Amino acid sequence: MKHYEVVVIGAGLSGVCAAIKLKEAGVTNFHVFEKAADVGGTWRDNRYPGVACDVPSHLYSYSFAPNPEWSRWYAPGPEIWDYVRKCATDFGVYDQITFNATIESAVWEADHWVLQDSNGSTFAAKSIVSALGGLHTPNLPNIPGQDLFEGEQFHTTQWPEDLDLTGKRVAVVGTGATAVQIVPEIADQVEELIVFQRSPVWVGPKKDPEYTEEERAEFRSNPQAMKQLRHNLYQGWESSSIDLHTAGTQVNTNAESRARDYIQRSVSDPEVAKALTPDHNYTCKRATISNRYHATYNKENVTLVSGAVDALTPTGLMSAGQSFDVDVIVFATGFKAFNIANEIDLTGAGGLPLAKAWENRVTSYRTVMIHGFPNLFLMMGPNGTGLHSALQTIEAQADYVVHMTQKMQNEGIVSLNPKQESVDAFTSDVERRFEGTTHNKGCTSWWSDQTGFNHSIWPGSSDDYRALLVDVDLNEFEVGR
Repeated sequence: MKHYEVVVIGAGLSGVCAAIKLKEAGVTNFHVFEKAADVGGTWRDNRYPGVACDVPSHLYSYSFAPNPEWSRWYAPGPEIWDYVRKCATDFGVYDQITFNATIESAVWEADHWVLQDSNGSTFAAKSIVSALGGLHTPNLPNIPGQDLFEGEQFHTTQWPEDLDLTGKRVAVVGTGATAVQIVPEIADQVEELIVFQRSPVWVGPKKDPEYTEEERAEFRSNPQAMKQLRHNLYQGWESSSIDLHTAGTQVNTNAESRARDYIQRSVSDPEVAKALTPDHNYTCKRATISNRYHATYNKENVTLVSGAVDALTPTGLMSAGQSFDVDVIVFATGFKAFNIANEIDLTGAGGLPLAKAWENRVTSYRTVMIHGFPNLFLMMGPNGTGLHSALQTIEAQADYVVHMTQKMQNEGIVSLNPKQESVDAFTSDVERRFEGTTHNKGCTSWWSDQTGFNHSIWPGSSDDYRALLVDVDLNEFEVGR
């Protein structure tokens, strides 16, 4: 059986970052397993019209790999995918990746993990790095009659490459960040567009200028200019993100006021404007940005339906007793967030399945480890992404993986299992940090589990987060030697 020091599962932004850091640290016996045919993760999988990042591109990139070629403030998805592939090439990690191999199970056996992939191979690893992504598993609703619909239906992550919507009647189910990007892109192409909204989302205006050729040339010739731009973006986002997510602050109330005004200015029908206006605080759920979403509902061929889809029929959908005939149904229903138990069968010490361990509440040790699952490190785990660029936390997590791997090698440590009391203390601290934020102000979202605990977002600054992973106290672990 092949034995690895470290196995990384997934080759998206977090998996590629972990691979780069491990290689640069001199950890030679590591390997990456990726279920698809290339790196890229969510930016490889999401090909829907209008796909883009809602974090400025010069901040949504590795600090050690600036990119002078971003075309605009908020890069479209294909550019980000190209960036991930370029980084994997430039830093030489493609050779460490096995593609088209899904890790289906991992079982802890005394002092190592035994993993099995979709090709039937079995191998061992001292440590596992889960880089499966925080928003990866499609959240497909269980709607009666889904097998009856005779047209085409798919989740946004499965957008057909050859799909032509010209002249089609299309239903978009969901109004989250993905739908906000798709709806304006396809409205002029289709004959009829019907958007089904269970609850509205706050949408603010998007300042998204293109970078001129002169600006990109300056970035190429003067790396300091790019570094300064990243610093400025970081300072702006870092200084405002905490206030934006704190109830009653001027930043928060002003943002909501601007968003309300934006709806009124964009939508001509007062009833539609009312339906598009959320009844929760601006950042109680994830807000998004678009210059075109609200105005799309002024088009004669676009209809907003406020209500859940009750059933599918052979010709379309049912909602609140009404029937809607369509040719194509697009499920923009998001993801099962920050729970790798949806992706892999993980069995920890004592035969405990991760799905069982997280049955009542998704918790972690400092976002990166789980009690009962020794030597398992999480990239973008519970509370492992911030209120700003995910790359800020991803790099900190990769550095933590390298530090702990080297610590185990240097000190003869066989296993590290965070104590339950360490997990409980961290969970209590996260709950305390959320008390003054907008995330517990009466709404429900994918950020929270069934108990209402926000297991997705880090409630503090990225500076606080990095400090969280610098201090390693072995007294907080059950240490096997």
